Amino acid sequence: MAASGFWIGVESMTVEDLTMAAAHPRPVFCGRLSGDRSLQSVDVEADAQAEWHDIALDSVEGQGYLLDLMRQRGPIDHVVLALNLLPSEIGLNDALTASLDSVLAETRQVIEGLIVVTRGAEAVMESGIGAGMTVLYPDKVELMTPLARGLLAFIQEFVAAEAERWAALGLSLALRSGSLVD
Repeated sequence: MAASGFWIGVESMTVEDLTMAAAHPRPVFCGRLSGDRSLQSVDVEADAQAEWHDIALDSVEGQGYLLDLMRQRGPIDHVVLALNLLPSEIGLNDALTASLDSVLAETRQVIEGLIVVTRGAEAVMESGIGAGMTVLYPDKVELMTPLARGLLAFIQEFVAAEAERWAALGLSLALRSGSLVD
């Protein structure tokens, strides 16, 4: 059986990233799909194994569903987590004055999503098969709020520290800005 590949946070990925991911033997796409079905129009007809799952990483249910799905779809050879650090549907100036509740919720979503997915991926990946994880973040730093820049610094430090531990386990963990396709 071919290993599965997980693409999490697909709503933050480019069409080129998703098209490339669709070439994987067993792609599993996860993210907030309920509001935008256009993501699923990516050309995946070539592989009937492609799966789409509507998952919200900012809820306990969504986190549990994702972890259970990863356990069920093993072996897994790669996980890509796309984190959205840019203001959503509002301008940068409005994002700077957003309510404390929305700022805390978005911050929790990024931090919890990163920790849940890295721990979950580590638990289900096997060393020795070249398994690894890539954390994607937007390359438009000039559009980030000061809080988002602080979150990016946390993400960079977290991934750097975890990457050393992952390497000792025979796994890879990488951080990448922009797109998977260059």
